[in-house]
Amino acid sequence: MLLQGDELSVQLFIGAAALTALSVAMTQAGWTHKWFVGGMFALAALLSISSIGWPYLQTRIPIISDALQAVAAGRIGWFFVGITPAFVGGMLLSDALRRRRERAKAPNKWMSILEAMEKLARRDLIDRFEYVRQQVFDNARICIDLERRISELHVAVVAVEEAQRSELIDEIVRLTAEQADSRKQSPKLIEIEENCREALRMNVKSQLLDRKLIAKGFLAPHSAGESEKIVPKEEWRFLMLDWEADQALGPNFEYIAMLIGKPGH
Repeated sequence: MLLQGDELSVQLFIGAAALTALSVAMTQAGWTHKWFVGGMFALAALLSISSIGWPYLQTRIPIISDALQAVAAGRIGWFFVGITPAFVGGMLLSDALRRRRERAKAPNKWMSILEAMEKLARRDLIDRFEYVRQQVFDNARICIDLERRISELHVAVVAVEEAQRSELIDEIVRLTAEQADSRKQSPKLIEIEENCREALRMNVKSQLLDRKLIAKGFLAPHSAGESEKIVPKEEWRFLMLDWEADQALGPNFEYIAMLIGKPGH
């Protein structure tokens, strides 16, 4: 059977372990309230001043001096002395784990807004955009080919004999009509392409709001040496992505040099 002093030692050891676990849990849970942090700094400063000035204080405040000498001589005093490095060690361990977790979540590749739209948006939206973009390209190529062929026929009309001229003129008329149809389709196709690109932009913003994607950038106006910042997901409720300038525009602030990535990828 343990003696009373030994029982107290065991209790104090278990208590120290509990407080160490509590310090890790608080940091992992993100309990960084300014009053708690400020209080810890104030307590540390007060204890440091008391430690340095103790030879002066002990003769002027005998009641406190006697009480502290009694506590320091007992196991309870040494418990509180021992819990200090336990707290420090717990905080350091917790911070190391937090940093490791953040590194694991950080994207392996950061992309411009436009690249993120074309690679990280929803797959069906990307497929639709690529299909329409190809249509725009093909239509523009057809217009250029027709323009070149019509120009060649106009030159040939002058050089050929009368019997062949009528045939060439008929071809010019036919190709000119085709060119007109292609040019007529061009604005509509471009409008559809812009709508598809807008759908990509809105989908990327939705993923940023859901934290499926992460964005970082510099707050504007930017000062030299100022580090970039991960954009909090709540701010995407009112930020607008500008893919042409790689910016995120807010009501009275903006992020510049924006980059977007997928956590853990």
